[in-house]
Amino acid sequence: MSVEKEKKRLNPKGKKPANIKLTKEENKKLEAFIFAPVRSADRLLKNLYNDDSFYETATYARVDEKDAKKLFFYGVCKEVGKACIALINEKEFLQEVPAEIDPEPIGKIITGSIYDIQTYRIRKMVELLSILILFDKNCQKDEEYRIYLNAENMDLALSRQEDFRELHESRIIFNIQSSIDDFADRIKQDMLNLGVTELWFLDNIKFKKKKPSVFKAKKKLFLDALLVANADERFALGISYGRGYSRTSQCVHPLLGSHDYGKDYNTTKQIITNITYLSTICMHIMHLAYKIVGIIDPGGITKALGAKFEKSKASKLLEPMSKDFQLGDIVLTAWNELAKIMEEHKSKYGYKAYKVRYLSKPPLPEFPEDWIEAQNIIGTLMSKNMVRSFYEKFAQSLTHENEVGEAVKEVLKLPDEELFRYAEKAFLDFHNKGRLISMLLKAGFLKEKQEVDFS
Repeated sequence: MSVEKEKKRLNPKGKKPANIKLTKEENKKLEAFIFAPVRSADRLLKNLYNDDSFYETATYARVDEKDAKKLFFYGVCKEVGKACIALINEKEFLQEVPAEIDPEPIGKIITGSIYDIQTYRIRKMVELLSILILFDKNCQKDEEYRIYLNAENMDLALSRQEDFRELHESRIIFNIQSSIDDFADRIKQDMLNLGVTELWFLDNIKFKKKKPSVFKAKKKLFLDALLVANADERFALGISYGRGYSRTSQCVHPLLGSHDYGKDYNTTKQIITNITYLSTICMHIMHLAYKIVGIIDPGGITKALGAKFEKSKASKLLEPMSKDFQLGDIVLTAWNELAKIMEEHKSKYGYKAYKVRYLSKPPLPEFPEDWIEAQNIIGTLMSKNMVRSFYEKFAQSLTHENEVGEAVKEVLKLPDEELFRYAEKAFLDFHNKGRLISMLLKAGFLKEKQEVDFS
């Protein structure tokens, strides 16, 4: 295909590619999303301390537990503030952006660079939200915040020591080692006072060996948070590790042969989506911060999102991930494949997956059976408990066609297992002839665009 023909295919109306600029309404909406969490963070900062001086000079091992908690949340507010201030620059970029249709390579690179930076911050804020969800669910006493801050500083010192040791054949800096020992001793003392031998965020083995990182793996903390998060928080976290937190690795690490700047995500539309997504994560962080500190925020997430937050549809939106199907059901997948349910698995997160046997041609011939997530199954076409009623209704609809009606009545004398096999063959025949989808659309079983994508 020639370049000109390809351009015409992508832009059939022949319109001149236009830069996508924000309308006044879109601009106002984005500003509301950006400034709601940063203002919320600023209000909490002022409630905690009048200025930065104590936060910047405090020795965490020597502060009392109440100040440790305040210092922890002071740091939370500063992280939210940094993330939201950066969003302002991205919104300004949207006033003059590369063309969406037939963009120049440099345009793709510019958009891709913004997308990369956004995902770094999304990863950071998702990590912070995970920690706050777990503090909200697990924290018993304020000493845990002091332990966390000391562990954070111990980790930084351990990393410096490890770096020196690697460069200089296992030699150590005694001043750094003294700091490591001091942080470790204070953590041990706090744990002794709390009457615990381990904490949810500490890696006990590495802590005892004084090896970085003394924190549990980021993936472990993320999955622990996902397990106890409510539906709204799950959406903010990203549904799963692979679709949320780890996806940002694609931007953290070089992608040389994966056509990264040509992906569907790399558009100005996705940049707008990321702004609202990152802002929503920050709103959830601030909502939890106020809740844990015990202060009411007059202009927080509830006010920013209004009735939509109070009457969230998150639980309903998660329902496709736990769809119920019965063993033996004939189903249609999101890719219009005909399959039969063979096995069910429900994860501890409440998500379901099904092992199916493909009745139509499988995606790969060598795998006639495979696992598929519940949200990628559109629905049941036939189950054993509905097959008889299906044929009975079919027979009633053919009362004016005596010969066919009598034939169906004869079929109804067969046991359910036989009827089901007939139905299976019929659906497969319709599918192979290319008539199944149009038939299902006409019957209202399918919509023109089925919403099943959680990728």
